[in-house]
Amino acid sequence: MDDETHHKTALELGAAIEQGRIDPRELTEYYLDRISNYPARGRLFTHVLKTRARAEAADAAARAKRGLRRSPLDGVPVTYKDLFDIAGLPTTAGSRLLEKNLAASDAVTVQRLARAGMVTLAKTTMTELAFSGLGINPHFGTPPNAFDRNTERVPGGSSSGAGVAVAEGLCAAAIGTDTGGSVRIPASWNGLTGLKTSFGRVPLEGAVPLSPSLDTIGPLVKDSGDAAALFGLLTGGKSPDLASPRLRHLHFLVADGIGFDGLSPGVGEAVEHTLELLAHRGVKLTRKKLPSLEEIQRLTWEPPSLLAAEAWGLWGARIEESPELMYAQVEKRFRMGEGADIAALGAKWKRREELRGAYLAETAGYDAVLMPSVALTPPPIADLENDDAAYGKANALALRNTTLGNQLGLAALTLPAGKDSAGIPVGLMLMGPPGADEKLLRLARAVEKALHGH
Repeated sequence: MDDETHHKTALELGAAIEQGRIDPRELTEYYLDRISNYPARGRLFTHVLKTRARAEAADAAARAKRGLRRSPLDGVPVTYKDLFDIAGLPTTAGSRLLEKNLAASDAVTVQRLARAGMVTLAKTTMTELAFSGLGINPHFGTPPNAFDRNTERVPGGSSSGAGVAVAEGLCAAAIGTDTGGSVRIPASWNGLTGLKTSFGRVPLEGAVPLSPSLDTIGPLVKDSGDAAALFGLLTGGKSPDLASPRLRHLHFLVADGIGFDGLSPGVGEAVEHTLELLAHRGVKLTRKKLPSLEEIQRLTWEPPSLLAAEAWGLWGARIEESPELMYAQVEKRFRMGEGADIAALGAKWKRREELRGAYLAETAGYDAVLMPSVALTPPPIADLENDDAAYGKANALALRNTTLGNQLGLAALTLPAGKDSAGIPVGLMLMGPPGADEKLLRLARAVEKALHGH
């Protein structure tokens, strides 16, 4: 190993283990050492599992020596957002309400990756109860965005520690959840690939819920190859074949309108440059507004909120018991669902189902729908932490594009697409129909090749 080891993808590390060039024990110590030396580690991790990680790494090393590796990622260290149960540890979901929520067993997600030989390295910080796209958490720590060393900017949420941990080379991959953008926002703002899996593809057992009708689990990683490998392990199946279609055979719909409105300086330019590169490589692009996206945007944010109502139904009684334990900005989001009119919610639910069908009809015949992953540059933490109006405005804009895919039940993925005027990474979002995760990953690999000149 060398000082560049943390720049390698998870699959590259796995291949090096397979070839005997890296020992999983040394790799685990390498990451533990990097975590120990990272100045803001207390804001990224709730627990670093040194004992478990070392034991699992030793087992992985023994399997590798005997030629009995369980998967291409056997021996590779991974972190988990602190809403996944890990036996013997509290599952806080970033909330003081759950500080005594001790897990008796591992979440299904943790079990599956452990069975595949991945090393359970640490648990990462997150937005309280996963209800914000910014990543601010005054109680458990707000990780600083990995791309501004002068001004501490929000990392993106709710999988905040997950995104920064991968970007800073403190783990090979991270597992998060996405209910309105919670994988894709931190992935986009930290220069990563983030996959929002289709609802139901990855079991939710052992993960603290926010919205059981929208919650999904997915990886934050360095590229589409890692995303595909982890998708296979998370779903309990095979990793998708990433044999890429010819670029000139691809036809993408660029969703003008709501996805491109009000972009921060440099975000639109980075995405447009990426689209130009795709077109230059032979990809066919059609641009138009989609009425279904415009309406689902209004439906999502106008009260009563379906998501907030579901979240309040889950957590309202607990919040009412101890509201002083909550960060005020997140408590306010939960209270958007308090006392919601049942008839109005039912009507919105029905209309959302209709719009899901309308969207699929509007996008039929296209390989994927493209737009910027996040509309704004991550603001400084200090500007938002105690400013209710600024926090609310930034949070809504951060979530605006990503939550479209959740509300419509889609598979969605963000890829790095250059940087904005502040030097912060910009993401390009690809959206596919529900259940089309494997195809979406193949398309992501094709886009990567086009952008990197392959």
